[in-house]
Amino acid sequence: MDNSFVDLRLNHHAAQAEEGFWPSFTDIMTVILMIFMLAMVVLLIRNMELLDQLRSTMAAEQEAMELVKTTGEENQTLEERLLSREYELSMMRMQLMRSEEQQEAAIASQLHQISSLSRERDDLESNVTRLTHDKDDLNILVTRLTHDKDNLNVQVTRLTTDTNRLQLQIDDATRSIENLTEDMNRVSSRHALTQDELDSLRTSFRAQSEELAQAQAKNVDADQTLADLKIDFQALKIKYDKLVRPARTSRDKFVVVVRFAKIKGQLVIDYKAPGSESFKTVSRKQLDQSLTRLKAHKANQLYVKVIIPKNSGLSYNEAWTFTNQMHKKYDYYFQEDAKKERMINE
Repeated sequence: MDNSFVDLRLNHHAAQAEEGFWPSFTDIMTVILMIFMLAMVVLLIRNMELLDQLRSTMAAEQEAMELVKTTGEENQTLEERLLSREYELSMMRMQLMRSEEQQEAAIASQLHQISSLSRERDDLESNVTRLTHDKDDLNILVTRLTHDKDNLNVQVTRLTTDTNRLQLQIDDATRSIENLTEDMNRVSSRHALTQDELDSLRTSFRAQSEELAQAQAKNVDADQTLADLKIDFQALKIKYDKLVRPARTSRDKFVVVVRFAKIKGQLVIDYKAPGSESFKTVSRKQLDQSLTRLKAHKANQLYVKVIIPKNSGLSYNEAWTFTNQMHKKYDYYFQEDAKKERMINE
C-alpha cells in the first residue's frame, strides 16, 4: 500500500491487526510442521539405525551361538583331557601313597627288627648274668653237697649199727609173737566155750522176754479194762446224781436274765443284772465280761435265765447253741455237770 494515500476505511486498524495475525500463525504452524517432520525424520533414521543394530545383533548372536557350539565342543574335548589328566594324577597320587606306605612299613619293620634285636641283646645279657649267678650257686651247691655226702657217710655208719641192733630186737619180737600166738590159741578155745554159753543164755533170755511181753500185754489189757470200768462207773454216778439231786431252781440264787434275738439280720443281746429292773443292750464281749465277774463272786449261786422271744428271728440251732453256751459257762447247775465230765475225761 502506498504511504502517500490516506486510508479512509472504517476499522482500518483492526484490518491491519488481522492481516498481521494470520501470517504469524502460518509461520508458527510451519515451524511446528517442520519440527514434526524433523522429528519424524529423526525417528525414521533412529529406527533404521536400530533395525541395523538389531540385524547386526542377531548376526552377532548367531555367530555367538556358533562360537558357543564350537567352544562347547572344544570344552568337551578339554574336559575329557582334564578328566584323563585328573585320573592320571590320582593314579600317580595312589602310587605315591603306596610307595609312602611301603616305605613306612619298611621303616616300621626295620624299627621292629631293631627293637627285637635290642630285646634279644638285653635277654642275652640277662642270661649271661643269670648264668654267672647260676654258676656261683652251683659252686656253692657242690660244696654243700660234698659236706652233705660226708654227713651221709657218717649217718650210714650209724644206721648200719642201728640196723644190727634192730635185727636183734626183731628176733626177740619174733619169739614173743610165737609165745603170743600160743596164748591166742588158748584164748580162742576159751572164747569158743564162752560163746556157746552166751548163746544158751541168749536163748533163755529170749524165752523169758517173750513171757514178760505176754505178761505185760495181759497187764495192759487189765489196765484198759479197769479204766473202762472207771469211766462207766463215773458216767453211772453222774446219771445217778442227776436222778437224786434236786432240780435246777432260781430260789436263793442271783438271777441274771439274758434275752437273745435277731433283728434285721443282726444279733441283739439284752442283759438284766441282779437287782436291775430294765434290760440293757450289750455286745457278746460285754455280756461275757459281766457274767465272768459275777461267776467269780457267786460261782455256786449264779442262775442264768435265757429268754428267746417269740418271733425272735433265730433258727433252732442258733437259739440252742447260745442257751447251751450260757448255761455251761456260767449257770451253777451246769457247772457241776461240766466238772464231772472233765473228771471222766481225765
